[in-house]
Amino acid sequence: MSESKLTDINIPNKKRERIFGILLFLNDVIFLGLAFYLSYVFKFKINNLEFLGPNVRYYVYYSVIGGIIMLVFFYFRRLYSFKNLYRGMGENQGVVLGVVASIFLVIIFNYYFNRDSYQLSRLWIVYIALLPAIFVMVSRFFAKKIIFRILSRMNIITNLLIIGINEEGKRIARTLSKNKIEKINVIGFIDDSEKSHKALTGAEEDGQNLLKTFDENNRVDLEEFKILGSMENVESIIRQNKINRIIISSKHMAYFDVLDLMDKVKDLNIEVQMSPSLFEFSVSRMKMFEAMGIPLIQIQKAGIRGIDIFYKWLIDYGIGIVIFALFLLILPFIALVIKLDSKGPVFYRQERYGKDFRKIRIFKFRTMRTGADKEKEIIASLYNREEGFKIKEDPRITRFGKFLRKTSLDEIPQIINVIKADLSIVGPRALAIQEGDMLEEWEKKRMQVNQGITGLWQVSGRSDISYEERMKLDLYYIQNWSIQLEIRIILLTFLKFFPDRSAY
Repeated sequence: MSESKLTDINIPNKKRERIFGILLFLNDVIFLGLAFYLSYVFKFKINNLEFLGPNVRYYVYYSVIGGIIMLVFFYFRRLYSFKNLYRGMGENQGVVLGVVASIFLVIIFNYYFNRDSYQLSRLWIVYIALLPAIFVMVSRFFAKKIIFRILSRMNIITNLLIIGINEEGKRIARTLSKNKIEKINVIGFIDDSEKSHKALTGAEEDGQNLLKTFDENNRVDLEEFKILGSMENVESIIRQNKINRIIISSKHMAYFDVLDLMDKVKDLNIEVQMSPSLFEFSVSRMKMFEAMGIPLIQIQKAGIRGIDIFYKWLIDYGIGIVIFALFLLILPFIALVIKLDSKGPVFYRQERYGKDFRKIRIFKFRTMRTGADKEKEIIASLYNREEGFKIKEDPRITRFGKFLRKTSLDEIPQIINVIKADLSIVGPRALAIQEGDMLEEWEKKRMQVNQGITGLWQVSGRSDISYEERMKLDLYYIQNWSIQLEIRIILLTFLKFFPDRSAY
């Protein structure tokens, strides 16, 4: 691609998305206001029934509440995201759900907080169920066409990098280069195949000529699309060419290769998408959409984001408070037995890594003799990375400590860390400092969320599964988080609570 084209970027992705979101938000505000106004007119003014109803301010009050709830719901459904450009029916579904949620909350608000005991007109509620949904869906259809025209005149360009030189990559390059809605420059390809390596090193034709052989009869001149390098130098390629969108079509990228790529571009505001037909792994939080007839999957950045953070906080504190109350009930009995069984404190405190490698102090019931951490020779001789510092037949464990570990009761004091927001109920296991310092690069992605008391691998077999498998399950949990998955893990944890034969 010529140097002149590389300097043609006047507005990056963030500004383009901001303009798109603001214009679409203004559209929704205008047409929601019109819909609520007409709902009042159809109910009262047309039939001259204003004398039967309350002051107009009463309905204005509930219209404002309903409109704000709808707009907030639209925001959290990502209806103001530029990616919404391609959502189609998914957008309409979000609009309908937002309207339904708003009506439900307005009815509840009216029932509980209405001092005058005046109930809203049922016909007015029917109107605000129909008109806002219709007005927003229809207006968005035309508004996006107008916004496209505005954006096309602002010379906003997307620099696209395709990973993988194959038939799928060729089709993506050919099709998106013709996109009249969004100006797309296909900067080039990255590929790790042997043929591409030879082209780059001069063993065969250069990368530019190699791509020319892809499709001689194609309208798009594929001669412009060069092989820019391999995955080893993907970061430098992205920065040098001002890439703001990546599409993966390579058959050679595995699950953890994709996660590694997402980690490298997480601070660069780059969209990463892939062809769904080329990947065997499934990630539930990926979003499917079409770009000019090409099905693509939008890969979400690792971690729990947006409103999901609030949902997880509610689960942590709701269940955490209940468990904390139970903890206070059993504390005197467990504390007494620990004291009678061996000398030392009731609680064991240890420094571990929390989210983003922040050091935290976790609480557990003491299950080992006092000074066990200082017995370095024993720890060194028994440590096995596969077991992740959980050592079978550990001679330092007390008699009552074995019972606490078998029943997982030693974990209960960590609910204090949940209340303090150091831990979550569900999440990857908080690692000891020594263990955390030994993590490989791909394993560090598990530290992007709050660590937890229980997790996916604990309910899938506890210590009986391999170290690598535990790491993969932790990463799967992070990438696939949902309320359903969270609750399922919590329920399975309680079902497996007594007894746990694999704990040690």
